[in-house]
Amino acid sequence: MKKNYNFSDKPDMWLLCSCILAALFGIFVINSATASLSGHWRFVIVQSVAFILGILAMYVVILFKYTLLEKFRYLIFGGGLAMLILVLLMGKISHGTQGWIELGPISLQPSEIAKICFIITISTHISQVKSNINKLKTLVFLGVHFLCYIIPVLLQPDFGTAMVFAFIFIVELFFAGIDRRYILWAAGGLLVLIPIAWLFLADFQKGRILSFFNPESDPTGSGYHVLQSQLAIGSGKIFGRGYLNGPQTQFGYLPEKQTDFIFSVIGEEFGLLGTVFITILLFIIVYRCFDNAQSHSHDAFGEHICLGVGAMFLFHILENIGMCIGLMPITGIPLPFISYGGSNLVTCFIAAGLVQSIRMRRLSTKFNI
Repeated sequence: MKKNYNFSDKPDMWLLCSCILAALFGIFVINSATASLSGHWRFVIVQSVAFILGILAMYVVILFKYTLLEKFRYLIFGGGLAMLILVLLMGKISHGTQGWIELGPISLQPSEIAKICFIITISTHISQVKSNINKLKTLVFLGVHFLCYIIPVLLQPDFGTAMVFAFIFIVELFFAGIDRRYILWAAGGLLVLIPIAWLFLADFQKGRILSFFNPESDPTGSGYHVLQSQLAIGSGKIFGRGYLNGPQTQFGYLPEKQTDFIFSVIGEEFGLLGTVFITILLFIIVYRCFDNAQSHSHDAFGEHICLGVGAMFLFHILENIGMCIGLMPITGIPLPFISYGGSNLVTCFIAAGLVQSIRMRRLSTKFNI
């Protein structure tokens, strides 16, 4: 007996409007962040084109019946893994990470799309084994599923993105009802692995971690980014220095200002009010993802997709804002919908489209045999 899902007429307008408003605000801030850079308009145009493509991609995803994704799970799994392997073979190295593929004038970051592939496939996997989630065999296979994605990311090496995959996986298992003893075992294993992982980190990655604990120890080196970020945010005070008027931003003291540290630009030019506004807006997106998982999903598969998307957005927000104010180590994680980057923006809209697709379908009273 086959369940039949039909469109309802109740899209999540809070989610839709929040995503669009955040993306438009991001373009607005990127214009200021790149105003002093050569080729300034290229950044604005690229982000604007990505915004349009993202809206179209979200619309297509909403029209696509999400339950069909279960049927294509092996193709999606293989496609996501293939992209991560391809970037290891022919990817472009930037800031010590081999994470981009150049197609003429366009640079794509396959790990962004791979996040969506992972959310879909791990949601399918968990929904099929949820009743046996605490059996060791089940957890071993789920762990293998997870490792297939995270190992290529670690080989780039991109520890920030690897942490996103790990957070999604943990959240999915938690809501699936995993026993606490497995969580404690995993935490213990992580503590054992930390000293070993340290040996494999590049020097610049070790410097970022050390500067997180004491950025003043190397103010012109590994601690420079976070100190300049804190200075920019602090100088904005309550109302900010005004659009296009932030000294740290406009005079080039703030590094990676259109990507990793765009939250610092907001703090400097729009002040505390600006940072509170964008933080609330982004957390509305996260809340709507989790609320749709609990209240508007019609099966375990849809529920876990919403949870995975919410987890992805939540980690990006906490990590990006945290590293800008010195509460988290610098990992190069973009702020969803706000930071410059076409791959990330389109991925965010696709993720939001998945949540809308799940919400906007209701179970029909008729069944197809």
